Amino acid sequence: MTAERSFTCAALLLSLFTACKEEEHAASAPRERSQAVQAAQPASQAVTPTALTASPTATPQASTPHAPKPRRALCDGHLQEGRPLPKKHVSQANVAGGSLPEHLAADASGFLWVNFWAAWCAPCKEEIPRLRTWPAELAKRGRKLKVAFVSIDDDERQLRQFLESGALGSTYWLKEGKERDEWLKAAGIDTDPELPVHLLVDGHGRIRCKVQGAVEDADAAELARLLASEK
Repeated sequence: MTAERSFTCAALLLSLFTACKEEEHAASAPRERSQAVQAAQPASQAVTPTALTASPTATPQASTPHAPKPRRALCDGHLQEGRPLPKKHVSQANVAGGSLPEHLAADASGFLWVNFWAAWCAPCKEEIPRLRTWPAELAKRGRKLKVAFVSIDDDERQLRQFLESGALGSTYWLKEGKERDEWLKAAGIDTDPELPVHLLVDGHGRIRCKVQGAVEDADAAELARLLASEK
């Protein structure tokens, strides 16, 4: 290798080394300036990696208790002037020893509570013993009330099996078809009602109240209050 070529290679290597040092210095300069600025800030204002990534601690909030659901007002709290109780024929289903008046009708001496139920309806069967105590409960409060049960069962065998269990010895029975549809329409009840359904009928045979859904223990006292308002 000649002296001239050796000199040229050495100059090239020196040029490359100088360029690399300048790039390293340029890359480190911003970092050095950033460190210098951070060091110059007061400790309370210094930005740390933790400060950048930390999230504020969520303050747990106490759950607000739900207000108790107000109890349903029986008959919406008052009696209305309604249509007459239908005088159409209603069948019966009885077991040994059970019997009912031939016609489902109001008693001029007091009120009649009519309960529509079915042997397949669990809430209906649960409230039957409660309803059977209502005449005695109302009598203690000076009010006369009779309770009549009206089945809208389709399956006679299922109905009679329930009656034979002793929970209810006899019931009026609106049989499927024309008998049921005409009677319920005349009473203002859907022909395929959501059970249980109740009607309160006064001594003149007028439907004064319709109740959808099962009754509660406290409804007996509410019913006595409503009847007391009647002259």
